[in-house]
Amino acid sequence: MKRVRGQLGLIALCLIMFIVTLDTTITNIALPDITKYFNASVTNTNWISTIYVLAMSVFIIPAAKFGDQFGRKKIMLLGLGLFGIGSLLCGLSENLIFLIAVRFMQGIGGAIVTPIMIPLSVSLFGREKATDAVGIIGAVTAVAAAAGPPIGGLVLQYFTWKYIFFINLPIVILTFVLITTCFDESYDTTVSKKVDGLGLVLFLAGIAQLTYVLIKGYGMGWTSKWSIGLIIGSALCLGLFIQWERHTKEPFVEFGLFREVTFTASSLVYLNYSPETPKSPSNT
Repeated sequence: MKRVRGQLGLIALCLIMFIVTLDTTITNIALPDITKYFNASVTNTNWISTIYVLAMSVFIIPAAKFGDQFGRKKIMLLGLGLFGIGSLLCGLSENLIFLIAVRFMQGIGGAIVTPIMIPLSVSLFGREKATDAVGIIGAVTAVAAAAGPPIGGLVLQYFTWKYIFFINLPIVILTFVLITTCFDESYDTTVSKKVDGLGLVLFLAGIAQLTYVLIKGYGMGWTSKWSIGLIIGSALCLGLFIQWERHTKEPFVEFGLFREVTFTASSLVYLNYSPETPKSPSNT
């Protein structure tokens, strides 16, 4: 029974990472159809992809912290719920602004579930066997990133662009059931449940500005007033964040972790990964 539970739990985690990663690339293939459907400009519909990547980048670290504080299973189910509702609303959208807004919701859901994968794997398999599980999940993630365009092409050939979002729904329902039944609640008992509100605001503001300029900097011009302003704003927010975290009793981020060579190296490697985002005419 324990073995079956482990296998089903691993399948759930793989499916979650598959659809979350798939949605970073599959949407790009549908942008021309969406542009035509809403009679909009490519620059405006490009936000459908941009807002998802922005939400993923900004909320992924806070989600990991909240999972440690308030329960990984609980936070995972919250993220799945947001991702599923966001997917449904994306498919039902009849207004471009509304589509971009609910796409942001979907991105927050994706950001929440992504960092919870490893601690949930540890809680299900134990520290020694979790390494194999994480390796399998990583392989599935790589396949999903590459599979986005061909899967999107097949969907568009036989259905409308709305089904690139609707195909998430059965997977979300299945994984929600599997997470509920296969996993026990787990916490990091070494961290306080107190939320570092100021640290959270400074971090979100700094990362949001930095991520936006990295995504849109080429189109805006790296030396434009907008790019320079965002870079300065990001540097100020993140500088204040670091100073605050070094002196607060309950820091949002434990900077001592970066003394671990393995942790720092893996963070730098992950930093090099960036989901594909389409170029608008201003970018070409």
